[in-house]
Amino acid sequence: MHRKPLIPFGWLRAFIFVLLFILTSAASVFIARKIFGPTPFSSLMLQSLKGFTFYYSISTIGVVLMVVLLRLYVDRKPFYSLGFAWSSNKHYAWSGFFCGIVLLGLGTLSLVFLGYLKFTGSSLNIGNLFYGLILFIIVALSEEIIFRGYILHNLMQSVNRLAALFISSLVFALFHIGNPDAGLLPILSIFVAGFLLGINYIYTQNLWFGIFLHFSWNFFQGPVLGYQVSGFQTGGLLFQTLDGPPLLTGADFGLEGSLINLVFTAAAVMVFAKYYSQTSRESR
Repeated sequence: MHRKPLIPFGWLRAFIFVLLFILTSAASVFIARKIFGPTPFSSLMLQSLKGFTFYYSISTIGVVLMVVLLRLYVDRKPFYSLGFAWSSNKHYAWSGFFCGIVLLGLGTLSLVFLGYLKFTGSSLNIGNLFYGLILFIIVALSEEIIFRGYILHNLMQSVNRLAALFISSLVFALFHIGNPDAGLLPILSIFVAGFLLGINYIYTQNLWFGIFLHFSWNFFQGPVLGYQVSGFQTGGLLFQTLDGPPLLTGADFGLEGSLINLVFTAAAVMVFAKYYSQTSRESR
């Protein structure tokens, strides 16, 4: 039997979740700091990617658990229904995965061509790659469940999908304001990235495109290519020197804080938006 949500308005469910998200995140960070000490996220990552992975995992457990509980008892729907169907969406998942790699490749080649980026060596650190892999799987799963799976999904119950995508992308960007070196351009870039991560969801209501894209972008950007990831230094398989105008290089925030990345990401949004819009019309 279909059960109606405990709270009938999707926008209100999303708003309540954001308030609870803030409180739960603060409580989770407090608990993590009781365990690991009052070390800032950025400093902990510099000291040990392994330590940061445990730190981040503990700080996100409460938030993901809250999503599960709200989905079951407020939305009154199975958690799985947020968008985890795989068989009919795996092609979208791999599209997201390779989209992240292509965007990184275009941005990196642009910086090399302009003479701002040079790779100076490499070092195979299996431990760093392993913990980077685990960390960014957790980041991709948790953030897509939160921002696309719950916030965007519920907003779409109250407003049109483009407005829902705009609002959820804004919330996604604002929750990165506290990251190291997060200025106006990096936050704008993350806002546009929110559109890219959610463009598939508003047409398919499936999370795998965003999860795979989110993972490939973060993992190959940091632990492989050696950029900072949203202001955090992870260490990389490749060593690099990045020297040029912060507007174009992203400086200490990483490639995703650059104008170059913003342009490529916006272009990708337009390409996918045209594709899904056309596919949606043809399926009617």
